[in-house]
Amino acid sequence: MATRLDLETPKRPVERPVGNPTLARFLLDQLAEAGVETIFGIPGDFILRLCQVIDEYPGIHFRTLSHEPGVGFAACGAARGTQGIGVACVTYGAGALNMVNAVATAYAEKTPMIVLTGGPSQDERSRGILVHHQVKSFESQLKVFGEVTHYQAVLDDPQTAAEKIRYAIDVCRLFSLPVYLEVPRDMVDREIHLSPVHQLEVPASTGAVEEAAAEILRKIGPARRPVLVVGVEIHRQRLAPLAVRLAEKLGLTVVSTFMGRGTFPDDHPQYAGVYLGPASPPGVRELVEEADFLLMLGALVSDTNMGVRLSAIDPRKVALAVSRTVALGYHRYENVPLHRLIEHLLADPEGRPRADFVPNRGRRPFMRADDQPSEGPIRVAAMVAEINRFFAEKGEMPVVADTGDCLFCTHEIDTPAVLASAYYATMGFGVPAALGFEATTGRRPLVLVGDGGFQMTGQELIHAVRWGLKPIVVLMNNGTWEMLQSFLPTDYNRIPDWHYAEVARLWGAASWQVRTAGDLRVALGEALQEDRPALIEVLLAPGDISDTLYTFTRNVGTTPPPAG
Repeated sequence: MATRLDLETPKRPVERPVGNPTLARFLLDQLAEAGVETIFGIPGDFILRLCQVIDEYPGIHFRTLSHEPGVGFAACGAARGTQGIGVACVTYGAGALNMVNAVATAYAEKTPMIVLTGGPSQDERSRGILVHHQVKSFESQLKVFGEVTHYQAVLDDPQTAAEKIRYAIDVCRLFSLPVYLEVPRDMVDREIHLSPVHQLEVPASTGAVEEAAAEILRKIGPARRPVLVVGVEIHRQRLAPLAVRLAEKLGLTVVSTFMGRGTFPDDHPQYAGVYLGPASPPGVRELVEEADFLLMLGALVSDTNMGVRLSAIDPRKVALAVSRTVALGYHRYENVPLHRLIEHLLADPEGRPRADFVPNRGRRPFMRADDQPSEGPIRVAAMVAEINRFFAEKGEMPVVADTGDCLFCTHEIDTPAVLASAYYATMGFGVPAALGFEATTGRRPLVLVGDGGFQMTGQELIHAVRWGLKPIVVLMNNGTWEMLQSFLPTDYNRIPDWHYAEVARLWGAASWQVRTAGDLRVALGEALQEDRPALIEVLLAPGDISDTLYTFTRNVGTTPPPAG
């Protein structure tokens, strides 16, 4: 049996041209109907004409950046912020291949993104000579993206282009994974044939759904300490309301994974906090690792996402539903859509309220700065405490974090909305993802980034000025790739100082360099009043790291120095 595409995103009506449309017009009409309002890109000669059509299309903004990785990360931030589709548009070869890492991030972390790239024309392909930006063959780029996208197509046939475009968008939305569309430059203005619309259908096993749900309920029934673990797919597929209903009906204590933060309401009485293995808040680790049954919905079981070595959890006491598969002990059920599984669990007529449930068990008391800032040179703990005080006084802001200690600091910050590369763990995510997030949601973020990550993509901040965006960037400057240093101290983890506050000022951003907690308190307050991007450079001592990172590196994935 197959299940039809069933998505909550309303389609946005567009005015269709009379007769057969051009490929570019049809593509943009379909993207607009899917809710896309912004496309991020960098022009190049293979895609110049498509960029021009995008720029002239009503209702879609074309926002350019400086470097292709930033384009991909901005599209990631847009997709995660809107819970819709992010779109990145780059040229053939040198552009698209430069963006592979950002697309890999989207694939690994289940982010719906459409990669639009140019390509050589039919005439260029038929000449038998090399074309600039070509690697090994004309298909080399297509093959590379076959490893980091769920669907790939070259739109070189007017008879099939429309069908491939519709299919790519549906696949991207349904599976919450990136897809790849290559537009040969001689196809942009070609009229294409409109084939009948076919509803996307994907395999779904009703029997597997029913049996998986029945076995889960049999396991939960006698359990005294069952726990629901909410993962990233619950967020990506907009299933949080169903997860809340399920927790309430079955009387389950709830924790989230690192990537699933903010998915389950953090003020719900059954919510206990974020599980990150040994780095979990007090009580949360015991809840998960001592549970007699774990129902893990949409969770990626990985070292960075859950801070866990797999031996810490007994697989016989776990039901893991992710990627349309349910693994329950040593049983495996295929073709099980997550929403169908939850609906079957909710259909259980009994429900199982638990008298021994203790509300708010393990809820974390976040560290918040006192009325008087701490004295002396600022430390990471004081920085986090000042941010928590800032949020408590001025209102929470969504946090976008790069990878490194800035990512682990978010575990100690009192806000439910965190965007980060918490599983794939790529540096350079923070600043461009924040721009994509704010450009598409209108919500001003606070960005946490280290000096190493900022040196990769921080220059994209200059585009915030011309776009009218105003993120507050808190840059942790310790002159070191400090997370790597905490794994294995070496001299080559040191990095040069860019004089970040001075550079940001030249770019048109407001900026501060702070050395004390009191300086940071003032800077945060002043940054909030600025109607432009703001960068706060926090000068930290090398070796000063968050408690979360300290615990994590000493318990999970530590790289020991070579023997001898």
